[in-house]
Amino acid sequence: MTSPTVEEFLPGSAPTADLAAWSEVYGDGRREQGGASPSAAVLAERLASREEPGVLRWAARPAPGAPIAGAAELRPRPAADPRPRLLRLFVAPSRRRRGLGRALLRRVMRDAAAAGLDRLQAVVLAGPPGEPFALSVPGARTLLRLDLQEQPVTDPSVLRLCRDLAERPPMGYRLAFWRGSAPEDTAASFARVMNHVLDAPGAELQLAPRSWDVPALRAWEADLTEDGSALLVSTAVHRASGEVVAATAATVPPFGPTAEQHDTAVLPEHRRRNLARWIKAEQTLRLHTLFPHIRTAASTVTADNRAMASVNRAVGYRPGTDRLLVEALLTPEG
Repeated sequence: MTSPTVEEFLPGSAPTADLAAWSEVYGDGRREQGGASPSAAVLAERLASREEPGVLRWAARPAPGAPIAGAAELRPRPAADPRPRLLRLFVAPSRRRRGLGRALLRRVMRDAAAAGLDRLQAVVLAGPPGEPFALSVPGARTLLRLDLQEQPVTDPSVLRLCRDLAERPPMGYRLAFWRGSAPEDTAASFARVMNHVLDAPGAELQLAPRSWDVPALRAWEADLTEDGSALLVSTAVHRASGEVVAATAATVPPFGPTAEQHDTAVLPEHRRRNLARWIKAEQTLRLHTLFPHIRTAASTVTADNRAMASVNRAVGYRPGTDRLLVEALLTPEG
């Protein structure tokens, strides 16, 4: 039986067929896990057109010279982020359970250890084949259980729920909504609210430490929209102070039917006033109106975050795919 082969993958010098195959495996894998991903053609064009220092990629083939059927990527995190690198590793469904993923992971871990990394993290689908595959690595452990919830934004019953909430704004607050960068007069208070995303259970395992000022906020906005996605933000503004006290943010890809719901936060002194429900309902209505190609919004919630799960239920989110954040230690031998 022919053994799989694994090689470093360099998009800028890869043959067209290899670039297309790698992009298809990677994009399909991201979508299967519940994340938005551009089409294979768009991803291939993006990979070939820009340098990305510090990004490591690998490709796996079921046999020498065969088409690429496995893809892996490690991206560096910002210098201020103490978390390990996040590994994304995918195998084409028709090539699974044949040793391809195992060979790919073994090469990734060896190269990562040689590069001086001591740990890797990855998000995998709960249950077979992803969970047992990931946890078979010696020393691997589960850090968090994640629920990828989905909101069908074109469902009439969901829109009714959101309209009912939108028509009953909490007393003493007004809505501020924008696309793209925050207006200058709200940016500082918006940044302060977004620092409180880390108050959620398990957030410190998924997000870098935050102490955002306006420049840090601008960097975050630029990062979310770098791939051409539109950034939508709905906030509650305290009428007495004129400052943002609650906010929710989502990105809308230029192609594809799924928007990604990112962070939602409320300042501690303004909690338990239905602000999160209100702004998420308003966000849904605007998403539906402004982007008719979007059919679904996806939001990842940790299993322990009961407060946000309750908010999501109130605006029509439904339980979706269970995922795990897992971590593995690396040895010098990989």
